[in-house]
Amino acid sequence: MAANTDIEKRAHIKEAAKKLFFQLGFSKTSMDDIARESGLAKPTLYYYYPSKESIFNEIVLEEAKEFMNQLEARIDSSLPADERLKIFIRDFYNGLKQYTREMESLPEYFCDHSPHGRPIIQKIQEILLEKIEPLLRAGVSEGIFSLSDPKSVAQSLVFQISFLNHDWMQHYPEKTRNKIVNTTIEIILNGLKRR
Repeated sequence: MAANTDIEKRAHIKEAAKKLFFQLGFSKTSMDDIARESGLAKPTLYYYYPSKESIFNEIVLEEAKEFMNQLEARIDSSLPADERLKIFIRDFYNGLKQYTREMESLPEYFCDHSPHGRPIIQKIQEILLEKIEPLLRAGVSEGIFSLSDPKSVAQSLVFQISFLNHDWMQHYPEKTRNKIVNTTIEIILNGLKRR
């Protein structure tokens, strides 16, 4: 029963922290605030999480996994692999657009250039890799893609689409972004297809 209690407490802490991150922003939210909002004593909070960064990172990873699982579930598995890859990348971009709108003031440390943000970005890229590689392998099996090393190509694709981030979304108008994403998808698919 203790495991359930631990899981429930962690979920409760994350819910309280998430509420505060949205209300106050990451910088202005303290562990004291999270303890107060969750109704837990500070030592209890620190038992579960050593810092607000660790709480935030767990929230982001869980949401990233859920987001990518939802993307994957929405794609019709009877479609050819190239269509599924195109839909996945386009839906990934559309999801990020929505997320950017919702998170006008994403915590500053989350940026890729931040020493705290890089590990979480790398974990999200690993999740993305887990979703893209099977699509490439399916494309090879279906005779659509000509690839000798789908894993390396998947890693390259994750790197290529890493420009789809919060900072980029904020600095380019949506019409320009849409055109760039569609062109990028076209270049990727043309490069992968068997000739």
